[in-house]
Amino acid sequence: MFRYNTQAAQLIILSFMKKKSILFFSPTDNVEEKKKSSKSKEAVTTSISKKGKLLLSPAVLELLEADPSSAKFKVGTEERKRGVGSFFLVKADDADTDAFAVAKSGRGHGIALGAIFDKVGLDYSAYDYTFEIKPFSYEEEGISGYELSLKDKAPRTAATSGEEE
Repeated sequence: MFRYNTQAAQLIILSFMKKKSILFFSPTDNVEEKKKSSKSKEAVTTSISKKGKLLLSPAVLELLEADPSSAKFKVGTEERKRGVGSFFLVKADDADTDAFAVAKSGRGHGIALGAIFDKVGLDYSAYDYTFEIKPFSYEEEGISGYELSLKDKAPRTAATSGEEE
């Protein structure tokens, strides 16, 4: 009959087992971490009025760090063959003749860009365009400003048609 050698069996089993790594905790590990408030900031958005003005609410002006009485912006867009995906606003000096001034518009402020919107094919009188505003940096040229990405396009309704000026 076959005799089982327990010592030899234990040595064989131990040689096949991996060494266990044990992590020990301390009392400081047993303290609950306070979760940061996850109040997600809603993205700041803007739209085009039915008269062709890029509307700048107080929240937008705050994000742009712009004084509505003196702020000027250069306005541009990506060179594309079809449509417009976004606009770019870059702060400009008072002496810059290619910059657009912020003007009073109804209860808020805006930049009159109707002819430009027409040239790039935005039918602002029939559609309500909403843009999300985010900072951008174009490092090759040393330019930084704000990108207004087209977020939504919807037909204007009676409720959205009478909202301005």
